[in-house]
Amino acid sequence: MKKIDLHVHTNFSDGLYSPKEVIDLAKEHDYGVIAITDHDNIGGYLHIRDYAKQVGIELIPGVEISTNHKGRDVHILAYDFDLDNLELKELLQKIYDSRFERAVKIIEKLNKRGIDISIEDVQNFAGENNYIGRPHIARAMIEGGYCAHKYEAFELHIGEHCYAYVPKFAPSSKKAIKTIHKANGISVLAHPYTLGDDRLIYDLIRYGLMGMEVFYAKCNDETIYHYNEIAQKNYLIRTGGSDFHGDGIDLEIFGNYTAPDFILEEMNRGENE
Repeated sequence: MKKIDLHVHTNFSDGLYSPKEVIDLAKEHDYGVIAITDHDNIGGYLHIRDYAKQVGIELIPGVEISTNHKGRDVHILAYDFDLDNLELKELLQKIYDSRFERAVKIIEKLNKRGIDISIEDVQNFAGENNYIGRPHIARAMIEGGYCAHKYEAFELHIGEHCYAYVPKFAPSSKKAIKTIHKANGISVLAHPYTLGDDRLIYDLIRYGLMGMEVFYAKCNDETIYHYNEIAQKNYLIRTGGSDFHGDGIDLEIFGNYTAPDFILEEMNRGENE
């Protein structure tokens, strides 16, 4: 049976690999079904969907949307949506456009502390569609000799509680879920353990959340069991993915990971609801 991974990033958001390189890696490691779920844009999917078909990989339309719920950063995965839905396209465009302004503000704060990088330096790491996130700023800081690795950049400079942090624009989780459903898509909570508070999951369920990323590659068995139980008790679609970005141990995880086969059946169930 060919492997499944429904959470993969390319350099159209904050991944290191191009869409073609991701598809080639997937083929090399015997994946049959993957979803490119770049942050807040579907450019990578559109760019490579024909090539994926040519090499025999089923590519599911996906996107990971950054949202806010009660002041928390909540990532909602959307799958199998109408690619031409105007409301969803406008929402993603608004998030994308806000990222440049945010990056400029972060860089200004860093400059005041003697970290001499520019927006042009950051754009050198921003990938094929100039998507800018904090990981790109971290890479520019490393290149400039100001940090040894991205974890140091986040811990000391650009993390949520650091001096150079600037909040990003994010729609409410409720709005994102409703917009996904209007586009006939499936809404799924990404890596639920990162919320740190299961009560928030039940808020999202009340908003109409359809699924949860139970089989997240970077969780231990106990955590997977816990969220599998919540998903089954609340009739949520269960999905799974590696959250591949291409750095750290991602290549090792991507080569060995697969989600359970039955998640595709549950996804199909969601499409028919």
